[in-house]
Parts: sequence; C-alpha cells; structure tokens
Amino acid sequence: MTNIESSNYKQKILGECLINAGLITSEQLTTALYEQIFTGKQLQEILIVHGWVEQQTIEFLMDNVVFPNLSIFDNKQFLKSEYEKQSNHFIKQNSQTKNRYTDLANTAFPLQKILVHLSPKKTLQFLIVLIVGLCLVSIAGQLTLYFLPDYSSREFFAFLFNVDEETNIPSLYSAYALLVCSILLFLIASAKKIAGEAYISHWKSLSFIFMALSLDEFMSFHERLIEPLQNSLNTSGFLYYAWVIPGTIFVLIFLLAFLRFITTLPTKIKRLFIIAGTIYVSGAIGMEMLGGYYTNLYGEKNIIYAILTTIEEFLEMLGIVIFIYALMSYISTYIKGISLNIIINHNQQTLNT
Repeated sequence: MTNIESSNYKQKILGECLINAGLITSEQLTTALYEQIFTGKQLQEILIVHGWVEQQTIEFLMDNVVFPNLSIFDNKQFLKSEYEKQSNHFIKQNSQTKNRYTDLANTAFPLQKILVHLSPKKTLQFLIVLIVGLCLVSIAGQLTLYFLPDYSSREFFAFLFNVDEETNIPSLYSAYALLVCSILLFLIASAKKIAGEAYISHWKSLSFIFMALSLDEFMSFHERLIEPLQNSLNTSGFLYYAWVIPGTIFVLIFLLAFLRFITTLPTKIKRLFIIAGTIYVSGAIGMEMLGGYYTNLYGEKNIIYAILTTIEEFLEMLGIVIFIYALMSYISTYIKGISLNIIINHNQQTLNT
C-alpha cells in the first residue's frame, strides 16, 4: 500500500464515520473534498477549520476507527477500487468536475496556484483613496466648466468624471462597488447554508437588494420617478426630488425587517453595519433632500449644486466602502474556509474538458 493510497483510504473511512455519526452532512463532506483539491490540505484539517468537527473528535475516530480499519484492508487493488467508487459518488452530478477530480487524483501533472489574498483593512484604505480621488476630479471638472474659459473637450471631461451623472466613470465604480457587496453577501449566505446556521434568508435578501441597487446606480431608475411623483403630489422644497418619499418608506420597511437580524451580529460587525447604513442613507436621502431644496430655489446649473451633489455621492460611496470592509471582516473572522484560488493546469486534456 502506497502512502497516497493509505491517506486516501483513511479520509474515506473518516468521512463515512462522520456522516454515519451525524456529525457532518454529505454536502459538507463534498465541500471539504472539493476544497481539498484546490488547497492540498488534509480532510480533517479542513473540517476543523470550518468548525464542523472538533479536533478531539477527529483524533478519537482516527485512533479507534480509522487506523484499525486501515490495517485490515491492505490490498492495493481493493483500496484503488474503493477510492474510485467514493470519488465517483461525490462528483457524479458534474462530469466536468469529475474529469478534473480524476486527473488530480490519479495523474502527476504539475499545478500552478495563484492565491489572491484580500486584506479588509488594505481594501478599505484603497477604496477610500479611490472615492476621494473621484470626488476631487469631479469637483475639478465642474470648476473648469463654470469658471475657466472654454477649451477642447471641457464638457466631455466634466461629464466623464461628474459624480452626479449616469453611465460615466463614477457611476460605473458605484455600480460595481454595490455588485461586490451583493457577491460577498451571497458568499456568506452560501457558507451559512452549508453550516446549517440561521438567518440564511436575510443574507440572501441583502444580496438581492444590493444587486438591485447596483443596477439602479448605473441606470438611475429611481430618478425616473421624480417627474411623475412631482406632478401627482405637487412636491417642492425638501421633497422637490419626490423619489425620496418612496425611498424613505423603503428604508423604514428595511429597518423593521432586518432589525432583529442586525442585533444578532457580532458587536464590531453590527457597529460597522449601522455606521455604513447611516452614512449611506444620509447621502442618498438626506443630502438629496437638501439638494432638492436648493434646486427648487436656485436651479441645478451652478457650482453650489455641484458641491452638494458631490457631498451626497461621497457619502453614498463611503457608506458602501465601510459596508464592504464590514463584510470582508465578517468573512475573515467568523467564516473560515472561504478563499479565492485560481488553478492553472498544465494538463491540456483537463483544460479542454
């Protein structure tokens, strides 16, 4: 019996014992086996890192079940057939994964792995610098528009970086930042589902909401409500941009629906969620109401309005940056085993499957 065959069979016995004892589910074992392919870690190490099984339990099963069974089944051909049977059991629903898994388990082709490590703190610092830069360039563009003589591409430059415009660089950044939030929330929801924890629907709902906000940020659907609501409700002053009325109602409904969920979060994450939400809503609705009041009196074509909208967009972007930091901190601290692995296989056959 080779060392590889011995290791494979030990993990097979361990997985079966844990499932039969009701300590893990078959889905959790499948996840651990897939993660083992890309990380090269031992199965028991992955299970412990995820928090699914205690180390003492692993050690007990290894000493009292796995090793005794291993000494009985020392026939090489039997081990090989049993291992292939176990592999096929977990990957039979995905032929592509099956081919890759078989190649990884039975060939010696070298692999290159690119591990991308994202630090919540460094990501926060980078994004803050980025949004400050976007806002400064936006203000610079508006200053040239209102105070400098005309020059080639002046209007295009002002539009391209204006944080209050659609389908330009700042709006594209904001849309993608919201999309990142949606993806991170979906990853958390998926991890919670595997672990069998509570509030899975809340994480999924948040992911859907931020996906919708991402689309709205790029397409500005909410701004299309302004004129119809203005005409029907005859709004003015702080409610000049009338979409803030349904927007405020949505925020109140959101708070009622998610208040209990937020209170269950760890203290640091809960505080960051509240700070991020407060800053975002202050910009999206609070500054929008102030900007509407000013526009109602003096119009939009002036530098004061440009400054107000820049502050509004900065608060929105800052709120999202803090929220991204909160989600990344939550994943790195409370959800183990989520990582980004890019595998480059030299085996051409595997690449073509």
